[in-house]
Amino acid sequence: MIVLAFRHPLRTALTISASLAQIGEFSFILAGLGFSLGLLPQEGRDLILAVAILSILLNPLFFAALDRLAPWLEQHGMMSPAEISAEPAHTDLLTTNLQGHMVLVGFGRVGSRVGEELEREHLSFLVIEDRTELVERIRGRGIEAIQGNAAAPEVLAAANLAEARALLIAIPDGYEAGQIVEQGRATNPGIEIIARAHSDEEVAHLQRYGADLVIMGENEIAHRMVERALGRKAAASQPDREPVPD
Repeated sequence: MIVLAFRHPLRTALTISASLAQIGEFSFILAGLGFSLGLLPQEGRDLILAVAILSILLNPLFFAALDRLAPWLEQHGMMSPAEISAEPAHTDLLTTNLQGHMVLVGFGRVGSRVGEELEREHLSFLVIEDRTELVERIRGRGIEAIQGNAAAPEVLAAANLAEARALLIAIPDGYEAGQIVEQGRATNPGIEIIARAHSDEEVAHLQRYGADLVIMGENEIAHRMVERALGRKAAASQPDREPVPD
């Protein structure tokens, strides 16, 4: 949480504010205790319970509003790139010697699978990851890795993005990814940038900053389901073909 607060001070403040709205369960306990001890009249207890129930009902709307408000704040300059990449400068980073390579940002659930595919195809790539244990594991596999936040300009510079062929952004934070996309496009206008997203708003956000392709997991799942369903229907309409095994 401390790291998140430094990277996203405004967004963190808004999230904490929304979180504080959900205090209903604790209010029930305090109101019941106060009433049982004779410190709180019944009218006061009923008023507290009513407000607590109202806060519980409205809390999801606070978080939904926060998700929609963050892109607007960033677009209007209230969340600057400096806020997102406000970390100690990496002064000991060495620029990679790779050229014509791919830069993979993030090595979590998605990034690690992307890395496995790149390894399988014997493609030249490096990984940018800020978690020490993952960086050590990546390097132990013989893969070049840079430790740091890819939104920091010096980290992207160390990845030699100017001579890279593709930038693959696998981190789940669409707003931080937007800063990476923006810097990547400015550094290398011809680079192919592929990113992931979790909502239509994030897709639009990343495309606005210059991503060539933004993949949203829900869309891919829907496409695969429809492909499978249509494939079964097509096979069933041709009796001379063997049935497709499950």
